[in-house]
Amino acid sequence: MTSIPETACDRTTVIDWWRQQCDQCSDRVAVVTEDQSWTYQDIDHLVNRFANQLHQLGCGKGSHVGLCVDRSAEAIAAMLGVMKIGAAFVPLDPEYPTDRLASMVEDAEIDVIIGHSRYETELGTPLWDARSSTGSWIDCESVMSGENLASETTREFLKTSPSEADLAYLMYTSGSTGRPKGVEISHRALVAYCIADIECYKLTADDRTLQFSTLCFDIAIEEIFPPLLSGGAVVIRPRGRSEHRNELSSLIKRFDITAVHLATAYWHSWVDLMVAAGDRVPASLRLVIATGEKVSVAHYRRWQSIADHEMLWCNAYGPTEATVTATVYVPDQAFNQDNSAGNMPIGKPLPGYSAFILDKDFNVLTAGETGELCIGGPALACGYHKRPELTQQAFINVQIDGREERLYRTGDLARWLPDGNIDFGGRFDHQIKLGSYRIEPGEIEVVIDEIEGVNESLVSYDEVDGKKFLVAYVSVGSGKDVSATYLANSLRQTLPAYMIPARYVMMESFPKTINGKIDRDSLPSPDQGDVPHDANHVPPRDSLEQRLADLWKEVLHLPEIGVHDDFFLLGGSSLLVTQVITRLTTDLSVDLPVRDFFANPTIATSARQIRKLISFDDDANAEANLSSELEDAMRIRARLPEVSPTFFPSGDYELFSVHYRPVNAQPIGAVVLAPSIGHEYTRAYRNLQQLAVQLCQVGFEVLRFDYAGTGNSDGDCSELNAKLMEQNLIDARDFLAKQTGINHVAVVGLRLGATVASQVSPGTFSQTVLWDPVESGEEFLDLVDQFHDQELQGLTRYNQVRVGDPGIDQAYGYRMSEAKRSSIAALDLRHCVEHDLVSTDDEIFWEDSRYNEAAFSSPSSFAAIERLLVSDLENRKDGASR
Repeated sequence: MTSIPETACDRTTVIDWWRQQCDQCSDRVAVVTEDQSWTYQDIDHLVNRFANQLHQLGCGKGSHVGLCVDRSAEAIAAMLGVMKIGAAFVPLDPEYPTDRLASMVEDAEIDVIIGHSRYETELGTPLWDARSSTGSWIDCESVMSGENLASETTREFLKTSPSEADLAYLMYTSGSTGRPKGVEISHRALVAYCIADIECYKLTADDRTLQFSTLCFDIAIEEIFPPLLSGGAVVIRPRGRSEHRNELSSLIKRFDITAVHLATAYWHSWVDLMVAAGDRVPASLRLVIATGEKVSVAHYRRWQSIADHEMLWCNAYGPTEATVTATVYVPDQAFNQDNSAGNMPIGKPLPGYSAFILDKDFNVLTAGETGELCIGGPALACGYHKRPELTQQAFINVQIDGREERLYRTGDLARWLPDGNIDFGGRFDHQIKLGSYRIEPGEIEVVIDEIEGVNESLVSYDEVDGKKFLVAYVSVGSGKDVSATYLANSLRQTLPAYMIPARYVMMESFPKTINGKIDRDSLPSPDQGDVPHDANHVPPRDSLEQRLADLWKEVLHLPEIGVHDDFFLLGGSSLLVTQVITRLTTDLSVDLPVRDFFANPTIATSARQIRKLISFDDDANAEANLSSELEDAMRIRARLPEVSPTFFPSGDYELFSVHYRPVNAQPIGAVVLAPSIGHEYTRAYRNLQQLAVQLCQVGFEVLRFDYAGTGNSDGDCSELNAKLMEQNLIDARDFLAKQTGINHVAVVGLRLGATVASQVSPGTFSQTVLWDPVESGEEFLDLVDQFHDQELQGLTRYNQVRVGDPGIDQAYGYRMSEAKRSSIAALDLRHCVEHDLVSTDDEIFWEDSRYNEAAFSSPSSFAAIERLLVSDLENRKDGASR
């Protein structure tokens, strides 16, 4: 049964409602992650932990707290914890460029950010610099790490409680003036929306809703709060890419999902993929909501053809300013049987909402007349944060039928249909609806205009086969060399990916009207524009690459694509990946998993992967295939550094090392890589090689080495101790400085190597970067001893249980001694001075014995390490120039 408090509409806040749910169903499952289930009581304890920490940092009513988190149980608990003390949470998407996040932090006056540790090093300092002050970062992992969630530290937090007028959250959207604007949503608005959502969609405690959206898009609000406030469970979409071709269907079946809320464009692609693969709609679903843009009736008909059971299917419409959703359309029997219907309405207002269609003088229009759609009711936003002029323009008070109504002007054209539903008619201004995002072209234009070589710009869109993409018209004058690639790369430093134009039309000057405005009707066709390309463009070299290129051009709406162009740098997205995989299924009968596409984002690499999956009939081009693969290999080889194996002295030992030197570039700095030891070194070996190559390509001289008694170095492994490892590291630094003539040498330590590097005297290295460091040497030894015992007894390597030699002290991959054990056990990261920390979000599984011999790859860690090292170099150069 749906659980809505009788007084919810009058006076409760989200926190009041949450407390009631916890009392009613404390032992029910509230949140499900990939490897764990959390009851309402479990989540509530986490809520209290976050609330207590925030209170201790001085947060309370009126505070704004940043959330730099991924989809997770702790993200949901953090949202509720922030609201519990009367503060408002502000989603900060870690995928956004740092400059954009910094402007949001500054505008919202955020002094505390709750976030995952993997984002703290990369984002923390730049974001506080924006405030010209030092803020606090609450590490989600530390909040989650307590053994007993119900311990004293999580006692109920009662010193403050929000009121319905307090803000619940601040959601930033695209702004026409060139900077994002914050939409203020109060508890009153959020509660009104949740009541309407639960009633409209008939949510119950038996529902399991998929949390699929990024937290910075307000579909996430819909996926989290109504399900929890009705006693249901929220299932978090796993971070890792799926090995299944149909990722969404596999998730729904795996977790018995009953409700999904999807951006319309994603729903379209999902339907196409199911049709192409011959799949049916998963049987567990009872509720499907498509929202964000116009629904294709043709896709709805396809959906009907693959659905074998009754379910509630809804077309939802609503701007962020009206708290997620304002109207909803549920196709009735007449629509389902009307094959001539060419357009799907956006429905009627949700319970408690109101809708009016007004003319330019704010007079109410009747059925059939087209005007501006305006939304009313208690779920409207308070306005835009610190933007009174925008608030006044968008939120108006009008007299309707003798009473005053506060309405939000959506800027959308609409009309009433005879049956009381609303027909959507597009925009009357230049705002662009792309996927599920409302984009103000002016925000993109401001950034383009600041790029060197640009005089003026105008951003619009083109539409092909129902799919929109952004087009930038750029006035560059005469004789200026400004390329599409240059512009796109510049924009990526400031704007999120969905706001990067896919095509650029370069012009000497813009045509103008008699009033001096850009004459849009006289602008060239978008198909005359250029697209960003790999610097060394290579066209398709065989029939498979040509078929892939044709497919990509169709999906990305681009005139030309090279085999080494990156799909995602060309404007590709997760949504478009689904479209590509759908077409591969239809055209080539290739069952390509989503994960494989992400790992092979160029035509050249995708073609090789597809050839492994199918026997592609291309014998006539066999020689060309071999030639192209050799060419690909040469392209990769040209980027590789000069590699020199060598030995250097460290006390009584000769240590083996590999020196990586940049080619065709002047070195910008030097880095020593400090590895872990034992089986962890074996697992990380390839990763350290890859990191060295990547740093070399940036311009660093890099030295990788083996400690005494390990790998190819001299010495007895049992004699190696923490002090000797530290001395080996210092000697490696001195050797690299002598070889390169570079005195400022940084160190990047991985696991136990990071812990050892943290103990080196300050000033020895110009910068110390700790990558996934071992916090406690004693726990590290316990872990490898556990692996050692499992290996001897687990029958995975031997056909009978083995017993270690009692005369030899061993750990997994280590020759030990009492002195060695004591020195490693004494290492404790908590006693070291502050260093740059990189905690990877890649799937490494250090503590899972199933993966203790598997190699891994950490592209996100490489990127974070590179940024830290380059940023430190730039800061030192700036300091020297001053």
